[in-house]
Amino acid sequence: MSTEVSANVLKNFLVNNLGIRKLDEKQAQKYDIDADKYAEVDVDENGIDIDEILQDSDLYEQFATLYVEERDKANTADAEREKEEEAKVKDKGESKA
Repeated sequence: MSTEVSANVLKNFLVNNLGIRKLDEKQAQKYDIDADKYAEVDVDENGIDIDEILQDSDLYEQFATLYVEERDKANTADAEREKEEEAKVKDKGESKA
């Protein structure tokens, strides 16, 4: 499911929405990445850069899932705003009639 997110879309999400260019231990904990998994990927002990995230299937899946969840939340919020705006326009139209 979530790994259907393209690498470019996921990369943009990591940089633009999460502010990740290099994932450090503190950020990894924030995103519930297992410490052992983090240590396994962070071989140079200098943090995990975006390309390393995209190359590791487990991390890719985890962040792709996060991307899908955030996208779905945004779509739901947009749909609710659109309904509210339509209701306002309808109310204005009825009050003028």
